[in-house]
Amino acid sequence: MNRALILSLALALGGAGTARAASSPVFSAVEPEAPARLERVVLIARHGIRSPTHDARSLEQETGVVWPTWPVAPGELTDHGRATLDAMMQGVARYYDLTCTQNASPCLGATPPFIWADSADNRTRESGQIMARALSPGHEIAARSLAAGQHDPVFDAVTAEFVKQHHDQMAQDATQLARNDKQARPDSVNAGLAALQQLFAPQACETGQGPCFETGLVVSEKKGRPSLSGGMTLAAMLAENLLLIHAQSLDRAGDESAREAWVGEINPALLTTVLPVHDYLSRLVRRQGVAVAARSAVMADIIAHFMAGETIRLGDGSIVLPATRLLAFAGHDTTLDALAARYGLDWHFSDQPDSTAPDTTLAFEQWRDGKGRIVYRARIFHQSLQALRDGKSGAAQPLAVTLTRADLR
Repeated sequence: MNRALILSLALALGGAGTARAASSPVFSAVEPEAPARLERVVLIARHGIRSPTHDARSLEQETGVVWPTWPVAPGELTDHGRATLDAMMQGVARYYDLTCTQNASPCLGATPPFIWADSADNRTRESGQIMARALSPGHEIAARSLAAGQHDPVFDAVTAEFVKQHHDQMAQDATQLARNDKQARPDSVNAGLAALQQLFAPQACETGQGPCFETGLVVSEKKGRPSLSGGMTLAAMLAENLLLIHAQSLDRAGDESAREAWVGEINPALLTTVLPVHDYLSRLVRRQGVAVAARSAVMADIIAHFMAGETIRLGDGSIVLPATRLLAFAGHDTTLDALAARYGLDWHFSDQPDSTAPDTTLAFEQWRDGKGRIVYRARIFHQSLQALRDGKSGAAQPLAVTLTRADLR
């Protein structure tokens, strides 16, 4: 997508038990009529670069190869990840002129923003603090969250009761997705699986010695929920791990203390080939099925109330006042996928093979056009693969997203 098309987004609530804070605007792809002014923005960001969530020993057992040593524990932010996320958020702050230097009235940064982080992991809580510093020039604020490790329905509102009530339907959804994959797996995914097979275990599918990534998906149970498993699920994780290794520069030539011989200098062309596997599986399991609308219901409710200028009360007792004009969430790629599914969004980058790579940030904007009408737009900020690796300041690139369907509920 080379042209920065300005696309309007009607923010509609979905999911049982939620109340609409405001009626949905007309779905439109037309720019607001000048002079248009930006009134409110909601940002949803993925955390910064982390280490793989499986430790090196587990990965060796799963793949038969020795993996690079990371400077942090599994699933934690690295110093490089903190730097690149800060660069991303600094770029976002400049894009929206949060220092109020461009004489735009009213200025989005005139009042302090509110930052809410997922409490589930250190990486999201840390990312929230990085966002708070970068997005609040002239203000001293801290990101808020529930207690460390506590489940936060803002980021996943699917409850145990929901799973119990919809277990059969979720199992049917998973079965249908596995059937669809068997019947029509994209060529790009097959190419990615073949490349990963060649890299990790070239003979495994014939000999049974090692992982075979090309086997079909099967329905299993994970944490009490029907899910998909099989060779592709491991392959998708490995593809993302290769991206993380490259972004962290653990594959730089000459750094023998931090890399293994099988990794070498990862060619970006390899990532372009294998990451469609990760992207495809994410879309299968996170953007389809009965649980999709329920997963994002609480965040969608907050977004709608915020856009309507209403007071919001969060789980720790925090209050987002109507005067607040920038609300930001520090979450995961699962958060982005859930919102993309709810609002019918899709995006791809020519310079970044992973659509939900670390630091990727989704923005919902509320504008008022020259005739006083409210227009809603969606925008995605990302960093190129090279920028994510280099960690250079100002790497955030704004891009309007592509809307693929009009059913936003």
